[in-house]
Amino acid sequence: MHIKQYKPKCGKICAGTGLFSIVGVVSYEAYRTYSALTNLVDTRVLDVDRKRPDYIYIKHHIYRQSLLEQLEQERRDSKLVNIVVQPFGKWWKALKHSVAWRLLRIAQAGELADRLKAVKQLALIDHLKDWDFQHLAQLCDARTAIALARSNCDSRWFLPPRQYGVEKETREVLVGVKQLIEHLVPDHCAEYVLGHTFGSHQIKEPSGDDGVHYPVNSATFEHDQMKQALSALVHLTTVEENCRKIIEAGGLLTLIEVEKLYKDDIDMKLTLSRIVANLSVGDERSYDFFASGWLSILSRWQKDIDMRMQVTTDLTLSNLDRDDPNCFTYESNVYPLYPKSRREKKPDVDIVFVHGLLGGVFVTWRQKDLKPQAASLLGKKHKSVSLVSSTTCAKAPTGGGGDGSNIRTATPTKPTSPFTNWSAKKSSYDDDRDAEEGIASAKEEVLTLQPTPPKPHPSISDTATQELIQALQEDEPLSSDWSVVFPDIPLVADEKYTSPAVHAKQNREGRYSVSGEKWLQEPLGDESVGRSFCWPMEWLPKDFPNVRVIGLNYNSSLSEWSASGCPCEKYDGKLEKRAGEFLKKLARSNVGQDRPVVWVGHSMGGLLIKSIMVQAAQSEDPAIRRIAENSHAVMFLGTPHRGSAIAKLKQHTSALVWPSVEVRELEENSTQLLHLNKTFLKAIAGLSKKPEIVSICEGIPTELTSFKVPLHIVPESSARIDEGDFYITKEDHLSLSKPMCRQSFLYQRLISVIWCAMQSARDETEQQHDQEKTSIGTTISHGKTSSVFTDVYRQLRQFEKLFNIFL
Repeated sequence: MHIKQYKPKCGKICAGTGLFSIVGVVSYEAYRTYSALTNLVDTRVLDVDRKRPDYIYIKHHIYRQSLLEQLEQERRDSKLVNIVVQPFGKWWKALKHSVAWRLLRIAQAGELADRLKAVKQLALIDHLKDWDFQHLAQLCDARTAIALARSNCDSRWFLPPRQYGVEKETREVLVGVKQLIEHLVPDHCAEYVLGHTFGSHQIKEPSGDDGVHYPVNSATFEHDQMKQALSALVHLTTVEENCRKIIEAGGLLTLIEVEKLYKDDIDMKLTLSRIVANLSVGDERSYDFFASGWLSILSRWQKDIDMRMQVTTDLTLSNLDRDDPNCFTYESNVYPLYPKSRREKKPDVDIVFVHGLLGGVFVTWRQKDLKPQAASLLGKKHKSVSLVSSTTCAKAPTGGGGDGSNIRTATPTKPTSPFTNWSAKKSSYDDDRDAEEGIASAKEEVLTLQPTPPKPHPSISDTATQELIQALQEDEPLSSDWSVVFPDIPLVADEKYTSPAVHAKQNREGRYSVSGEKWLQEPLGDESVGRSFCWPMEWLPKDFPNVRVIGLNYNSSLSEWSASGCPCEKYDGKLEKRAGEFLKKLARSNVGQDRPVVWVGHSMGGLLIKSIMVQAAQSEDPAIRRIAENSHAVMFLGTPHRGSAIAKLKQHTSALVWPSVEVRELEENSTQLLHLNKTFLKAIAGLSKKPEIVSICEGIPTELTSFKVPLHIVPESSARIDEGDFYITKEDHLSLSKPMCRQSFLYQRLISVIWCAMQSARDETEQQHDQEKTSIGTTISHGKTSSVFTDVYRQLRQFEKLFNIFL
């Protein structure tokens, strides 16, 4: 019975063992066959083209120091303190990245007030690693990126343009620029550029096939073509329709290729920046600039050493920033000099500067050049001379003044104690011309300790000036007992402005002078960068932090031969047309809409201001008319209200020179200028509040570079407008707009004008509030419950009076 049960089990075991044996034998034979075939065929032939790893063998003495530093780092990490601290360090790094990420989410999806605060905090972050910034930049959207760019943030917030490290050849980029201009056809200017710059739509290279020898190589020829093409694009992009076509054709990417080629050429960069600024004027351009990678380039341009690049970049970013409630739009030739970034509130006043004939924003408004020895005579600190005790002291003038070399002194009331002072030792001189002027120039300036008063300078012939310098070097530094007269003090001061509140602030310190302590505290210029190339941009924010400074720029010429503008259009540089164009641009920039306007014009710029105000006063557009109504002050610097005799040439000379439209309009007793002057006086008389008028005239002739003859460009008879205050200073026509320092009479008079305009605007605002309160009280008193509300209103007024008394 038991034997029958085990027989089936033994059969199954035997069958299984046999099956496994057969499978093993077959597998073994298959392996042997595969090995035999492998030995017959050499498969290493297939690895001939395979890239093998390359090894660089470094000698032990080269990397031994690195191994030692690595071992030392491992020992420090193994210490108990680091074991405890390291987790917290990793946690802190993660927390910093998390905070930045959360702020970025708020800046993208929060309310407007929250977005503004988040962007302000994100702009302060500069301690993250590069990979953190790359991660955040990839998460950033166009609106937030532009806001960060306007907040002067770290440049790592922006991703570089695609393939920015790869540069194309000049000829290839030039083809792309030509294609952009072809997209603007049938524009007449575009056709002219294609026909004259590229030669019937072809990019020509210099060759001798036509029998003409070209003395330039291919690179120079292509550079000249690129320069002409970019200059044409500056003009073409002033038209809104052309800007739209260029952006739709991928023009921003083409301009990036141009920027890569000329990143070290300041002239080409300036031209390119003007094109980009014009492209940013239209609406809904933010994403195009963000997607193309231009924000990374604009962020770098913001930190450029050239002031012109900075201003043009600020203009571009301001046009792109649509999320800022206090931003403005600026069209071509309207440059925002200040502020340069986002502001928390609207400006209190708009200050507009307009240059004269052949001038510019960064040419007309420069700080006056001053030699080191002249600075020492004025008691100012200079990078080459530093005299602690040399000063300039004078009484307030009654009709005379000086330029720093003819100064009268006032003896201090308190006696001074003798002490050892510092003085500058002159070692050598440059030429005899400076010696004739009474100021010798030195090649080396060495500060030495003088125990005894030094001898008078041999190059100064004026005995009084020698005694002054000697006395100043012996006495102690200036104190409040000294009164220093402004260097450009007026020779004649005819003040007719009768406002009771005018100059109230300045009269506390003296109209033409300042205390000695304040004089020495203000240097002539920044010691690190030297003189200012645009003093309205750098000086005014120090005295008025919440203002907006705008500079208008336009091209002008003396002759039609050199007239600028589009060659295919008729050149028209008339005052009335220029003023009308600027008026529309200023209205779009929100100038004078809810704040006072202060105008400053030099020479022909003053005539433009008059034409702008006349057209604004006569306009039916409320926004344009408000520009004239809110014009609280106008400052004319050498403005030829009745023309200039220099502009009137003889008949045969005029035929040769072919004077431009601007020069013909500036002729003496010109009909257009006389009519403009009459219309301007009538227009300001019809305003609700007549603006303050300040006119400053040149007191000495100007030595023109072309003629080398001293001439009075704008005489007193033409500079007088018979309205407001009139001054004659001891400056020539070109120096009227260039103050020596912040203590100059020109700058201090401008400060007084701005302060009075702001004070007048505040008074008008308070009067409006009082009228609103009065109207509300009147309305309440005539209601159905007049008795109850009248008593309440009377009690509130009494409490307000008592509260004001206690205050």
